[in-house]
Amino acid sequence: MDGFSGGGVFSDGARLVEGTPFLLLNAVNRAVHRLNVGKAKPLAINADFHFVDASKRTTDYLKDQLLTKGHINRLGHDIFVHTKKFEAAAPDILDAIALRSIRGAGRSLFLLDQKGYTKAPLATIRNIFDRFKRAECILTFAVDWLIDYLSERPENLAAAANVELSADQVREFVRMRGEEGGRYAIQRLLLDHLRDRTGASFATAFFIRSIEAKKTLWLVHLSQHATARNVMVDSHWSVTNHSIHQGRGGLDIVGFNPDSFDPTTFMFAEHEREMMLQTLAEDMARRIRNSYLGEPVEYGKFVDSIVNQTPARLSDIDSAVGSLVSTNALTVLNPLQRAKRSLRVGRTDFIEINRQPRFL
Repeated sequence: MDGFSGGGVFSDGARLVEGTPFLLLNAVNRAVHRLNVGKAKPLAINADFHFVDASKRTTDYLKDQLLTKGHINRLGHDIFVHTKKFEAAAPDILDAIALRSIRGAGRSLFLLDQKGYTKAPLATIRNIFDRFKRAECILTFAVDWLIDYLSERPENLAAAANVELSADQVREFVRMRGEEGGRYAIQRLLLDHLRDRTGASFATAFFIRSIEAKKTLWLVHLSQHATARNVMVDSHWSVTNHSIHQGRGGLDIVGFNPDSFDPTTFMFAEHEREMMLQTLAEDMARRIRNSYLGEPVEYGKFVDSIVNQTPARLSDIDSAVGSLVSTNALTVLNPLQRAKRSLRVGRTDFIEINRQPRFL
């Protein structure tokens, strides 16, 4: 579902550029092609597309573009255009997904490329995750605009209420905004707020810098599964230097530590990976030592507890843990919590700080 689809095409100077509806259609076509390379019996992806926009003029233009590009016969079959606001169209679309779902999985992607930060109600996103455990949302969020706009004036409090921020939260953010590192602290708290209020288990924010406005947008990926989150993070690594994560690459996503302010910019460049792995290993060892106090922790549960706080992929986390095991900083236990001689750690294995004293 594309909740703010537009007309399918927009102008970039003198040239026309395809918008999100055609980006989604083309992405599925490319996926089908990759799936069928070398296969005698072709496979298909049985996907429905729902494009939503509140403007009839816009949706009429989108239908015209679908006609021009040869998709008109698909309208009403696997392509559906809705002239409604996102929150008004969502209930019927969710019901359509439910009819196609097995045991409530609801494999679906919601692209919510809103203008600003109030057009995609958090209650609607919360309903998506309540109904479907395999749903994912990609949400744009004008974080810098929101932080700059915060104040205790009634009209500003009303706007903040649209993202379910209380008056007390706004007052605290206004206070923090004037402190060193306060902006980064607010960003971290806002990300936690979005995850909590949408009901997503995993929320990862990446930064898109507007050259004209000199402000930053968030591209927030929301999901219920670490694997879905990992695919999104991997896509950011694939477009090195185009996405930004603010932090050192360890367990300080959004880059704020009140005891050691560090507004480092992490650009997903390959040369940053080694530095990230070292930082990640140090942070994980510290987290295991301080949070579990010598008790073993199931590796899968530990990974799920930290992935919201790092730009690392699951493979990077495995590599960092492997380095800790190889230097005897960590001990690996099998599911029965017996010692395991292996650098490879499964999700049902346990890890703990090595109890054998080491001399450096």
